[in-house]
Amino acid sequence: MITQRLKIYLLLVLLLTLAAVFTSGCSGSAALLSDSGWPGINLFNDSVYVAYGSQVYAIDPRNGEAQWAFPEEPVNGQTFFTPPAASDDVIVVTDYRDSLFALNPADGTQQWVFKSEDSHFIGGAAIGEDFIYAATEDGAIHALDRETGLVEWSYETNGSIWSTPLLADGVLYITALDRRLYVLDAETGTLSWQFSDGEEASDSPPIGPMVGTPTLYEGVLYFGSFNNRVYAVSTETRGVLWTYDTTNWVWSSPVIDESNKQLIGADLDGHIFALTLEDGTPIWTYDASGPVVGAPLLDELANGTSVVYLTCDGDPNLLVLKTSDGEAAIRPVTVQAEFTTKFLFFNTGENTRPVPIFASPVSTADLLIVGVHQLGANQSGDILYALDRESLQEEWRFNQKTYERQETEEQEQEEPTSFFSSPINILLFISITLLMFTLFGRGRRQQ
Repeated sequence: MITQRLKIYLLLVLLLTLAAVFTSGCSGSAALLSDSGWPGINLFNDSVYVAYGSQVYAIDPRNGEAQWAFPEEPVNGQTFFTPPAASDDVIVVTDYRDSLFALNPADGTQQWVFKSEDSHFIGGAAIGEDFIYAATEDGAIHALDRETGLVEWSYETNGSIWSTPLLADGVLYITALDRRLYVLDAETGTLSWQFSDGEEASDSPPIGPMVGTPTLYEGVLYFGSFNNRVYAVSTETRGVLWTYDTTNWVWSSPVIDESNKQLIGADLDGHIFALTLEDGTPIWTYDASGPVVGAPLLDELANGTSVVYLTCDGDPNLLVLKTSDGEAAIRPVTVQAEFTTKFLFFNTGENTRPVPIFASPVSTADLLIVGVHQLGANQSGDILYALDRESLQEEWRFNQKTYERQETEEQEQEEPTSFFSSPINILLFISITLLMFTLFGRGRRQQ
């Protein structure tokens, strides 16, 4: 008799566990079931736009409160992680499926959507006066009508594209994994020229795949490659002006420090460098504690010191360096999160550890805002940290899970639902009922 009850008990536990798994899978945890990168952040006007997991948020930088979320109800399997492009009248964001969305900046409502049909998006979009530009993973570059989302022109490259296009003076620049940088007429989509043309000097290593958006300054394009090299290429002669050898792949885009006439960048070894714009001679270098993926952020402290903020996957993971000599302007800090420790499938406790920061930081007049990656057992839901720009003391966090819970509670209060409105609950009820009939039937037979 005890054995029979134990079997029924275990079966009930199994059914309840499966029901809980299926129910949680339908509640918007899409990022856990699909490809997920790190938060994409953009600061524009009075909002911080962040794309991560199953939603895109507009957040008030003063207090970290969400102004709106898109979509209002997460779609299973849909993932966002590229920085949203922003203008006064439209927010543009791509998902990892096949869609590019144009949103109303005021409330996040969808204005139109473009579906690539054939491939997904990894890079973000560039907003022009008439068109919006974006590329898909299969190497297609699209120009979409800004008002309707209809395709104006498309250009097919020879390989995958993971980068966000650069739009400048009617010209579109975009790097690709086929070891080419494409230069297109932004109005017509006609190829103007490309680099490289496959005719590198014999004593020069072949250019590698590229994923970073190039930086344009005074007629020179600066970009890194997966052949451990930074290039300076003239848009006039279309030739290489100089190169700089790094210690690992260059993922992030470099920035121009105009005051010191230097280029600042980093690689996946955490090797940070400042180079002269004239010939690429190193001015200073700094070794971070981990890979640098996001672009550096140039800024100025209250005392007038020109600094560069950098994030990495290490300890410490947030650096503030003087642009003049690369020395620390503020003592480096470590942004941390709660990680759950496990033994097999069982939680054994929590500990606080450094959290990976791959996204480029953004800054307001008072705050530095960084996005963190919810990696492995770190499922706390804190995806944005706002720190004081001068002291690096934490001011607020934005918690994705807390926001989702608040939205769910509000919806339940507005629209109460029956237990039987869910197909999963109906299946669970039928299963338990059948088990109870089986139990009672066997009990009567034994009597």
